[in-house]
Amino acid sequence: MIDRARHETPAVTAPMPECWRVIGVAGDRSCPELQAFVHCRNCPVLADAARSFFDRPAPEGYLDAWQAILEEPAETAGAAETSVLVFRVDHEWLSLPTAALVEVTPSRMLHSVPHRSGTALAGIVNVRGQLQLCVSLHAVLGLPGGPQAAPPQAGSPADGAGRLIVLERASGPTAERLVVGVDEVAGVHRVGKADLRPVPSTVSQAAARCSSALFEWQDRTVALLDEVRLFEALREAVSS
Repeated sequence: MIDRARHETPAVTAPMPECWRVIGVAGDRSCPELQAFVHCRNCPVLADAARSFFDRPAPEGYLDAWQAILEEPAETAGAAETSVLVFRVDHEWLSLPTAALVEVTPSRMLHSVPHRSGTALAGIVNVRGQLQLCVSLHAVLGLPGGPQAAPPQAGSPADGAGRLIVLERASGPTAERLVVGVDEVAGVHRVGKADLRPVPSTVSQAAARCSSALFEWQDRTVALLDEVRLFEALREAVSS
């Protein structure tokens, strides 16, 4: 323990301003107190200087300014934007909120389900050691391609697609997962909510079936799919 009384010499009690920068460890180290304290951070002079710095009166208007800042309503980060995954199914550019996504993987081997060939249920795929149902968005959205046009055989690429998207949605106490095949994945993008516009009644049925909004991206019109409606359509395709 430091005996402050023993070391309260004139050099300590009345030091030069910021002595630690001049004769201390940040200076020429000529301060005689370094023999006792080794480092300026152990010296009561530096401690008193730090205490004086934090205890000094606040500048005029400082507290009022902070009070006004703290009284402002908290804003949720990114509240004006939504994160979506943009992908293509046939000629349609679509997107889904990233909250519904688990992962995107390369196309995997598809195993057919007996007596279900030619339906929207494309088959079963192995994703990270777990068997998942793979549903064709081509068939669900009424687009050409996928098992609707060319039913895959066992061991063929899933849905003839370039990528598989694993989706998840909370269903009661558990989470429901389904896999869909898409032709191209453009990546994750942030879309301003002000850039979303309603789906017009004149848009094609394929794009409007599960869409909640439209937005422009790289000179393309992209449909934002509603995850609730999409899962209902996928679930219906699995059970039919």
